[in-house]
Amino acid sequence: MTLRKTVCIVLLFLSIVIADAWLFHSMWNLVQEKTEDVLAAVTADMVYFPVPKSSYDTKGYGVSFGDSWMESRSFGGERTHEGCDIMAAVNKRGHYPIVSISDGYVEQMGWLKLGGYRIGIRSPSGVYFYYAHLSGYGRKFQEGEAVRAGELLGFLGDSGYGEEGTCGKFAPHLHMGVYVRYKGDEEYALNPYPVLVYLK
Repeated sequence: MTLRKTVCIVLLFLSIVIADAWLFHSMWNLVQEKTEDVLAAVTADMVYFPVPKSSYDTKGYGVSFGDSWMESRSFGGERTHEGCDIMAAVNKRGHYPIVSISDGYVEQMGWLKLGGYRIGIRSPSGVYFYYAHLSGYGRKFQEGEAVRAGELLGFLGDSGYGEEGTCGKFAPHLHMGVYVRYKGDEEYALNPYPVLVYLK
């Protein structure tokens, strides 16, 4: 191989490395900006912790929650947990109110086999807050209807894991989900645990 060919190969290799580094840096900055935009949207609309105190909880134990994000679940087939479960100290359905974390509008509601009675609120910044396993609703809601932060949505329960009306397959709790529009995905799941810690 001649010196000229060697120099050309080395220059070509260096050009590829430099172009690759520039492309990586540009993409990294774009991803960082989009990630920061998503996080800003989530925090911009959050006002209330979704489970206020209950008058039935006379000892003041309240609720508890841990980071169960992406833990294994088996009902309905193997899957991961896209949410955070808020467990009640008083282990009875209907004893804890569930309020809207943010202003927004009712995007979805009704029965889901996994989620039971649920309601989904889309916030002004586009974040979808999902409240599942309710024992009932605070009132008759309509899809598209405006909701205020702190408004009563329903009551903590144990509905789901079956046909409509199924209850009692697990302890009463609120399954809280947080979804955003990200990278072309309409419902990109985020871990709600940091959101709940922040609001608590």
